[in-house]
Amino acid sequence: ESIPIVLWIDENSASAAEVFAGALHDQCRATIMGTHSFGKGLIQAVYGLKNGGGLVLTVAKYVTPNGTDIQGSGIQPNLETTLPFLYLPQFSSDTSKVDFGFMLGQQQQQQQMCAPPSSSS
Repeated sequence: ESIPIVLWIDENSASAAEVFAGALHDQCRATIMGTHSFGKGLIQAVYGLKNGGGLVLTVAKYVTPNGTDIQGSGIQPNLETTLPFLYLPQFSSDTSKVDFGFMLGQQQQQQQMCAPPSSSS
């Protein structure tokens, strides 16, 4: 039996954080909470030129395991909600008023609705 996971994302979640959230979501392994993520799905390489200029090339893009393109669209949470300013970790570590039972209930409900991709092996 797996341990329930609730993952928080918001508009500041980008790149690899979005890939991680998308992978957990696609595999029905976590409930994603928060707000829509940033949508940074391109991997770029920067090359210096002899004349002092630079060249930026897009060399790859991030997609979730199910093939969802993250660029410009980001990750949509299962449960859209905002975290009260008071509970942001950099300002307070007091989580006594956070209803983790509700979050876990949402996660269990999501797992019942989610069907992970079938294995092709």
